[in-house]
Amino acid sequence: MQMTFRLRIAVCVLAALCALPALAQVVSSKGMATVSYSGRLSPDERQEAMRRATLSALESHVAETWVAKAKVFASRREEFGARLDQFVLGSTVLNESEDKKANTYTVVVRAEVNATLLRAELDAGSATATASMGDRSLVTALFVARMQDSVQTFRARDYHRADVKASGDASGSFSERTREGESIGGGSIGTSGSITQQASSNASSSVTTETGGSVTQRADNVAWKVTNAGEINTAMTGVFSGAGYEMVEAEYVEAESGGQLSVERVRSDFSAGDDLSPEVLRSTVAGVRTAGIPYLAFGTLDVGMRDTDPVSGNVRVYVTVTGKVLDVRGRFPRTISSVGPVQFAGLGRSEMEARTNALSIAAERTAQTMVDELNVRAVH
Repeated sequence: MQMTFRLRIAVCVLAALCALPALAQVVSSKGMATVSYSGRLSPDERQEAMRRATLSALESHVAETWVAKAKVFASRREEFGARLDQFVLGSTVLNESEDKKANTYTVVVRAEVNATLLRAELDAGSATATASMGDRSLVTALFVARMQDSVQTFRARDYHRADVKASGDASGSFSERTREGESIGGGSIGTSGSITQQASSNASSSVTTETGGSVTQRADNVAWKVTNAGEINTAMTGVFSGAGYEMVEAEYVEAESGGQLSVERVRSDFSAGDDLSPEVLRSTVAGVRTAGIPYLAFGTLDVGMRDTDPVSGNVRVYVTVTGKVLDVRGRFPRTISSVGPVQFAGLGRSEMEARTNALSIAAERTAQTMVDELNVRAVH
């Protein structure tokens, strides 16, 4: 009977440990704290140093993982400090030192943080979560996934120039001596003469050559092919809806925009460049405003070329994301959130699987970043 009871306990513990990753995402984070004391270091002061170091580890995780939530955490820091047992599953002392001259004690710990519960608690205090259903804002998202359809590469244009300068110097001299003579005798006349000549010359020259030039390189001309964005809309809608925002599909807004919002024109613009043309952007904002939607989220997810992950050997695809959230309620739209360009990688056994995973990860994390920034701005 006793063995059976122990076996049941062991099975329950094992089941709980196996279920832990499914219930919560546990991450490790380091923290450090220093406390001052008088006289001798007491157990209570040592415990207080541990508490502060653990709280520091919690804050470090928030700052490194969710930048936009750091402000929310800072405003509720004491509250989280009083509830450390809920968010920290355990902690290990990595290093401790005591300076008896300065009467200080320093400790470094590694804390196991329940990141899922921590994030839920930070989201629960947001302006959207505390707002009533009637006060929650409508948001429409218009994101485009695109791949490189063609790339025109230009050869470098080389220009060379050579300047040649020449100089010379020459000198010479010439002299001539003439001698003539005449003699008369014996009924005859004789003459004689001689000429002596001497010449010399000297010449020198030098040539100097200067070379230069330039190389002109044109950027590649890239044409994009817009792909199906179903998985993007699903991922982004889920994040915004989970945060308390009311999502409206762009196709529904198009019908209520008085013809000003055209999803096809937006897709066409993004297939030819990196941003919307001023005309299309103004028309899109006016259409969203006409439909009574206060916030517009838009941007691109650019799918890169495939390569091989050096660790797993699987196919790897990178996705580069840029996006904005505009508040269109005023006379002029205001950018209240901006993301990117930032890259996300997806792995898979095939290129299609890797691309789908990369797009899903990019869409979800981009939407979460936007939601975090909206919460910081108390947009609900």
